[in-house]
Amino acid sequence: MNATGTGRPRDPRIDTDVLAVTRAMLAESGWEQLSMRAIATRSGVSRASITRRWPSKAHLVLDAVLGATPDLTPFEGTDREGWIRWVVTGSAELFSRPEVRAATPGLLAAIRDHDDLRTALWRGFSGPSTQLFGNEESEDGGGSSTATAVLVLAAGAALFTSLIAVEDDTPELRAKILELLMPVARSEQERS
Repeated sequence: MNATGTGRPRDPRIDTDVLAVTRAMLAESGWEQLSMRAIATRSGVSRASITRRWPSKAHLVLDAVLGATPDLTPFEGTDREGWIRWVVTGSAELFSRPEVRAATPGLLAAIRDHDDLRTALWRGFSGPSTQLFGNEESEDGGGSSTATAVLVLAAGAALFTSLIAVEDDTPELRAKILELLMPVARSEQERS
């Protein structure tokens, strides 16, 4: 039985197939050439089934490249330095994936037009990870303001280098970014 208790249960294979096809098509032909119709055709899933799960191409692509929830396993058992290390490394890894590189320009434009998607993305991905950084509360009660700042700096740097400073997107630059952010962990630990 599905979550609402009515109708047929959802087939998880459909989600898996559609998300895999979406990632493959993004890497092959990019955001502009990607359509719900093309994804339906290639995945063998009806367009109606796809639009019941994802109301727009942006929603589908975001789910395909990031997943429904963040993977927090890299943060398990880490201290603040480990947290910062993973945020920098993980952001660079994410934005270097071919399907993410292809999706990012279109997703940025779509997120601008879908406030619900932007809000869900930020809260869903920043909230859980920043809570793992520490217990410094921000004024709005949304978690650590320092952790949020580090997340914005690391992810912003990864986004910028993946789209604009491509020739400077090197392990050496990532190491320098990490070096610049590490004092944050030490100063936060001293305050605790």
